[in-house]
Amino acid sequence: MVGAVVVGGDYQGLGIVRSLGRRGIAVRVVDDEHSISRFSRYAKHTFKIENLRDERSAVSSLLDLGRRMDLQGWILYPTRDELVAAFARHRSELSEVFRVPTPDWEVVKWAWDKRNTYGLAQELGIPAPLTCCLENVDDWCRVEFDPPFAIKPAIKEHFVYATKAKAWRADSRAELKALVHKASEFMDPSELIV
Repeated sequence: MVGAVVVGGDYQGLGIVRSLGRRGIAVRVVDDEHSISRFSRYAKHTFKIENLRDERSAVSSLLDLGRRMDLQGWILYPTRDELVAAFARHRSELSEVFRVPTPDWEVVKWAWDKRNTYGLAQELGIPAPLTCCLENVDDWCRVEFDPPFAIKPAIKEHFVYATKAKAWRADSRAELKALVHKASEFMDPSELIV
């Protein structure tokens, strides 16, 4: 029997668990947090592993779990951006045990890092918001458009876990400067986009 391994059991994971479970597909949930999906009647088994945020640890733990629990050929469903990146970068290794529908890194990198996304959009003539990619904390002054500004990460996980926000709003250049400096306290300012 082939089933699904949903990695990350928050609300996105719960949606996948319910959708597959209603169709009679066996589902296992793997998470590093106390997640809601483990309470679904469709999650027959849930497994807690130590750390899904660390790429190497997540891949190693999943491979070990897949071998121990005889999940050969089961399909991996990532629910977080960093898991999509990990599965893409380690696709061939994970494929030794699982089916990995996540594309390889050469495809995923265009959505993973928003600097790539916006650059590709510009190259292809696809409309995108006015954007300034910063290189250091003083680059806020290179922003050539008017407020309001949205300060957001190029790579989601580094900002979101630290701030619990997807973006910050600045209504003036002074506020922009302050927020760029604040963000640089917990992440590399070269990953900030305005």
